[in-house]
Amino acid sequence: MRSWSLVCASLSASLVSVFSFVIPFCLFLNFRQNHLIHVASDGMEVMMYLTPILIVLVFIFYLIVFAVLKLPEQIFDPSQLLKVGIILFSCWMSLVLMIFFEARANETDFSVLVIGLVIYLGLLFIAILGCMSANVCYLVMRKKINDKKLL
Repeated sequence: MRSWSLVCASLSASLVSVFSFVIPFCLFLNFRQNHLIHVASDGMEVMMYLTPILIVLVFIFYLIVFAVLKLPEQIFDPSQLLKVGIILFSCWMSLVLMIFFEARANETDFSVLVIGLVIYLGLLFIAILGCMSANVCYLVMRKKINDKKLL
């Protein structure tokens, strides 16, 4: 992708990814605390403190990933989603294995790895939503630019 389309697509992907994760998580925290009416809750703290940090980190992640990948031709591009899944898997599993070996867990206790795989599957769904929103943003921008060139 080129510079401004890369930035806009990464911004779109980061916003969709973060809000598709943060909003259900905050609702879960509000239901868990039974604070649907009160203002101060864990869900509100997550929304205020965690969301800006996640948006910046996910924006940087998508910026790096989309700079490496080829330009999308369609909204649901299986090769792009596979590459993003492999990148996310390698990063996530290296983190999980680092925690597994650093904690000096029992080698027969593989529950850390199972939980890591379950969380990866949840993150993969969020990453797919982000990639699809980035592809939509890029394709809409490319169509607008091509329409302006024809005029």
